[in-house]
Amino acid sequence: MMLENFPWPQTILGMAAALAILVIYDVVYVWPIHRRISTLTDRCAVLERTLGGVLDGLAARVANVDQRTREDLNRVVERVGQLELATDSRSYEQAITSAEHGEETARLIACFGLTEGEADLVKLLHGDRSRRMALKKSA
Repeated sequence: MMLENFPWPQTILGMAAALAILVIYDVVYVWPIHRRISTLTDRCAVLERTLGGVLDGLAARVANVDQRTREDLNRVVERVGQLELATDSRSYEQAITSAEHGEETARLIACFGLTEGEADLVKLLHGDRSRRMALKKSA
């Protein structure tokens, strides 16, 4: 009985109107947003692929530069070591020459950067020559 008195045409018309409003809302508002999101997703994927390649290339270049820098640094360290040896050798040669000319231990330390023990040793080993030469000249 109740179904016989129910306003079917108005209810069906109301449901059709509600469905039409939902379809219009979906077509007008949701579909363009969905398309924009889809486009942005595609662009992000392309950027990720592009940046992935760029980052891989950059990492390889950084590794290359790091390796070359380490090799250069090793060469510089070796060269500095060679220069230090040459400089030390030259300082000793100059200190020996000065000791032969009668320089004092304190001057050998100040001028040539020798330790007190090194200066004493140079003076002991080579300082006698100047005394011997002076004795030979006077004799």
